[in-house]
Amino acid sequence: MESPVVVGVDGSAESLAAAEWGAREAARRGAGLRLLHVRGRHPRQAGTDITRSADHRLALRVLRRAADRVHAVRPDVHVQEAQVEGPAAAALARAAEAADPLVLGSRGLGRVAGLLAGSISLGVVARATRPVGLLYTSDAADDIP
Repeated sequence: MESPVVVGVDGSAESLAAAEWGAREAARRGAGLRLLHVRGRHPRQAGTDITRSADHRLALRVLRRAADRVHAVRPDVHVQEAQVEGPAAAALARAAEAADPLVLGSRGLGRVAGLLAGSISLGVVARATRPVGLLYTSDAADDIP
């Protein structure tokens, strides 16, 4: 059985674009698609029962929105939705071990800002031992003339 294409989704436009790309890649490979949302993305984020419940409901909305986008583009692709606990870079790097590939949307921070920000995407790429695809999207302000 072909390993699934796994896409990290956080509700951003970039992650939704990555979900669409991942759906097309899954269809091309004849594989399934796993949409993955990381809860408690930040290592120091502590939560009460109320915040954990709110995080769970948010994750369900994020995953549903991404699945709806995928079904609009590739209704033939089998989609699985999943939530895992963070921190995000470590959780996504673990997910990459069972993926072929792991796909992430990368915000248009620009070259220098992206390096200084210590983005989740860079943390995943540094840890992963399997293929990771970064779908880069940029804002007009980030375009290099």
